[in-house]
Amino acid sequence: MHTARVAGLTRMRNTTKPCAAHTEGFTLVEVIVVVAVLALLAGLVLPSVSSVTDDTKASKILATVDTLKKACDYHHTHTGALATETTTSTATRRHELSVEQRTAGWKGPYLDHPLSRGDNPFNHHIIVYESFSSGGGNAPVGFDLLGSGTDSATGAGQYVMFYNIPEETAQAINDTLDGGIRGSWQTTGRVEYVSSSKRLNVFLFDV
Repeated sequence: MHTARVAGLTRMRNTTKPCAAHTEGFTLVEVIVVVAVLALLAGLVLPSVSSVTDDTKASKILATVDTLKKACDYHHTHTGALATETTTSTATRRHELSVEQRTAGWKGPYLDHPLSRGDNPFNHHIIVYESFSSGGGNAPVGFDLLGSGTDSATGAGQYVMFYNIPEETAQAINDTLDGGIRGSWQTTGRVEYVSSSKRLNVFLFDV
């Protein structure tokens, strides 16, 4: 009986085949398909990320414009004068909204810090002017606020110039401030844009 059991076990060992190891990898076609799918997904995701980034930077500029407008309004109400504020100089007289002045009626500071390049999401200059013709070759000269083809705001007034602003961001700002204004978005309304130098000019108020 013992011999029969041993013989039976021997037959079982001889008839049992080991499992073949799975050694096959991805085929070239499978690799190409995976790469193509990943490329397609990247193409869908990256524009969305870029759009969110542009919207965030446009929102920061819009918030700065709103803060500057209020500061300029208060400064003009208190002093009867138009203010200058710039990131290009540390001189007291160039920071009339943020650094104590001797101007009669001045009750500032109207900003919680001197304007700096960090207030521009593209880390470049910002200048608040007291005349629409100030600002050299990139000055707006006037603003066609109604889209009528004629500047309705000229001469003395406050506007802010942002440097190094991409066209996509400038247009997003225009869409917020000038939606529905007739004419070219770059030359009408509160927003004017000089594409050759990437300068964004935004109207604050006129007098």
